[in-house]
Order: sequence, then structure tokens, then C-alpha cells
Amino acid sequence: MKIFKEVILTIIAFSLYISSAQAACDFIINIGDKKTKLVEKIAEPIPMFPGQFMLPVQSTELCPHDNLDKDIAVEYIFLEDDLAAIRLAAIRMLVLNDGKNTLSNKLTLMNYAKKVYGDFDTGQNPGIYNNFNVWEKSQSIVIYKRLLDAEDMIVEEIYISNKKYDEKLGKFYYDLEMNELKEEENTN
Repeated sequence: MKIFKEVILTIIAFSLYISSAQAACDFIINIGDKKTKLVEKIAEPIPMFPGQFMLPVQSTELCPHDNLDKDIAVEYIFLEDDLAAIRLAAIRMLVLNDGKNTLSNKLTLMNYAKKVYGDFDTGQNPGIYNNFNVWEKSQSIVIYKRLLDAEDMIVEEIYISNKKYDEKLGKFYYDLEMNELKEEENTN
């Protein structure tokens, strides 16, 4: 009987290990990789700004075992001027809420973030969490954000990058903003 209990406990422990191993989405490529594998499996990224490309994908396509909703989008963000040489700079998982914040109120993305990246304090009532959490391991950066905007809409996302490409993205957006300010000054 004792051996039977040990076998059952081993099977339960192994099945829990397997289910948690399948918990993370398969993003196909890593930060810094060229687009090749992603293009073969999904599609070509589209230009957003000069030097930046993006590819949106439904999370259910990349995360079939995670019980994510079709209204959670995964955005691949690429940087480089030459389409052939672009590299993945970041991945964003975005909740596409309706006017009532229905999906965010289900805590789907929050629970995914906790399960995959690690638990964090959301207070007594996670439904009113209005903050962000950062995980940094070695060179990787993961940020979970859930903030209420001026129209009472919940803006919720997971941002995934590494220190090198996060810095490149920051510089890219800074330069973009400076160019827009210069253009505004020239038109006034």
C-alpha cells in the first residue's frame, strides 16, 4: 500500500510539472532573433514607422494551453531599417478590452503573468490592482502593467524584452518623438 501511495504521488507531481511546463506561450523566436521562423509559421511583419515593424497575432494561436482569450493580442515589435535584417526587439501581450473592461475584470492576463513569471502582490482585491510589476532575470525584462486610464478603461499588458533591445526601443521612441517635435516647430 505504501508503494502504491508513492507511485500515485509521483504521478501527480509529474503531471503538475508537465502542466506547468506547458503554461508559457510559444513565441517561436527570441528577443534579438531575425524574423525568419516567425514569417515561415505566421506572416511577414508590417511597417509601423521608418525602422520599426510589427506583427499582431491572437494569443490563442501561440498559447493554446493557457486558456487565454482571443481578445488578448500578441504584438511582435521589430527594429531595423532593412526589412531583411530586422530583429525582434520586444513582445507585447495586450488585452483588447471592450467598453466595460470585461476581459481585464476576468484577471486572465494577470493570472497568466503570475503563473509564468512569478507571483506578485495585488492586494486584497486583485480586481482593483492599478500598478505594474517588473521581473528582471539576467538580461531579460518582463513587465506586467494594469493601469486605469482617464476614460476608466483598464490598459493591461505584458512587455517582454531584454536590456539591449529595451534600450534600443527607448532610443527609437525618443528619436521619433524628437523628430515629431522638430516638425511641429517648423510648421509653427
